[in-house]
Amino acid sequence: MDDRGNAHHRHSHMIIILLSVLIGIFVATLACTLPGQTTSPAMAQDESQSASGLETEFTRVAEQVLPAVVRINVEAVAQQPQGLEEMPEQFREFFRQFPWFQGPEGEDGMQPMPQPRPRQGVGSGWIYSEDGYIVTNAHVVRDATEVTVVLHDRPDDDTEYPATVVGTDPRTDLAVVKVDVDRQLPKLSLGSSENLKVASWVMAVGAPFEFEQTVTVGVVSAKGRLLTPDPTNPYIRLGDLIQTDASINPGNSGGPLVNLRGEVVGINVAYAAPMRTGNIGIGFAIPADTASRIVPQLIEGRRIARGWLGIQIEDLSHNLEEFYGVEHGVRVMGIDEDGPAAASDLREDDIITAVEGEPIIDTWDLQSAIANRNPNETVTLTVVRNRQERQIQVKLGEMPARYAGLEDDETAGPAQTQEEWPLGIAVMPISELTPEIGQRLGIEAEQGAVVGIERDQGVVVTSVEPTSPAAEKVQVGDVVAKVNGNDITSVEDFRTQMQQAIEGDRGFVVLHLTRVIDGRAVTRAVDIEL
Repeated sequence: MDDRGNAHHRHSHMIIILLSVLIGIFVATLACTLPGQTTSPAMAQDESQSASGLETEFTRVAEQVLPAVVRINVEAVAQQPQGLEEMPEQFREFFRQFPWFQGPEGEDGMQPMPQPRPRQGVGSGWIYSEDGYIVTNAHVVRDATEVTVVLHDRPDDDTEYPATVVGTDPRTDLAVVKVDVDRQLPKLSLGSSENLKVASWVMAVGAPFEFEQTVTVGVVSAKGRLLTPDPTNPYIRLGDLIQTDASINPGNSGGPLVNLRGEVVGINVAYAAPMRTGNIGIGFAIPADTASRIVPQLIEGRRIARGWLGIQIEDLSHNLEEFYGVEHGVRVMGIDEDGPAAASDLREDDIITAVEGEPIIDTWDLQSAIANRNPNETVTLTVVRNRQERQIQVKLGEMPARYAGLEDDETAGPAQTQEEWPLGIAVMPISELTPEIGQRLGIEAEQGAVVGIERDQGVVVTSVEPTSPAAEKVQVGDVVAKVNGNDITSVEDFRTQMQQAIEGDRGFVVLHLTRVIDGRAVTRAVDIEL
């Protein structure tokens, strides 16, 4: 073979070797990237270090937070479930066997009142200040007759320390309780919920199912959620909630949701559970920014006064937006005659699109924008009427207590006890009734009237203190028409007549109570021992 042949042969060998190297590199790269293939030692080491670092962060946060998380034990008095007359027929005979339903029915068909019974519950909370102020949910301590707290700042201390409910705010479902101990307590700091990002790591701490000092970890799965915790009370909605997949269950309520800095970014309040099966990976927390506004006011015993327009509103569908010529906003359904907006140029069927220049997308936006302002403040509403935009100024009033989830207009820190009502019977004017309030009270109502009762005088019973001598004879939803034979035309009239009866020489007071039974208004005269 000549030199030219040898050169050609060597050249062919070089090409084969180069191709083999390239194919080997490609196969090796492909093997490293295919699913199911093991990573390189360097990559595995990096992943291990990353997981170890995250684990270290979780344990550090848990060690920092756990001593400041408490268990809250509550004893309360609650009414038995609904009366027989409200139950389906197939269930009535079964429930008649129980003591609280025993006794003959009256000729008017009324059933005996459910008797009070004790209720026990467990929730969570976290220490807000070193001197013993603790934040929890309002629903945890609702109707509480006794509250105790188990602290975790000392090992093996299972003492149940007596606690006092300092204040509650049902509208945000926040409450503050206080324990007095002879030491400074570890506390947690509030962080910023506004700066919290979706997919950020968070940790929920509390006592789910009474398993104290339980830590669950997850991420923020969404923000700005809206819930109506009690469907019978549409006035109370929890908004701007943080959604998380950190497991939250019964008993977690009131406990903190913290970030990786150990700051409280939310207060655990609810979880999604079809058919009450338990947590399914969707929990909710009140944002820390809400707590930073409300908690100091509760501690100081200040009145949580909120702005109020006095209007009924509804959301717009896409078709209605097109019909009214707007891109967003809420429709004014009605205006209260005695509400703040009645003195303004606002009209029914107006579309409110902004408050002080801030866009209003839905009813929650408007409610929040107004409620977060002070009474007597004048606000400018951007309104579209007949497809023409205009500016309307309204001087805000103060939100009535019923819209804040309270029984009366005393919204200062410590909740006003029902003993301040004569014989523990709390009432409201018939003129303020709405279908929603009627549903909550167990009666059929329309705007300003009880369906089936022609007389417009009297007051409606909204609650009865369970330990009151009236508890067995007066029922929520009853209309008090007379006190000792005197017509009742207002709440003040009721208070005056009741007080005179209490201070009188008789040892009892007679109330004429009207109730609708089978579509017919029936009035009973009941005597109550003083």
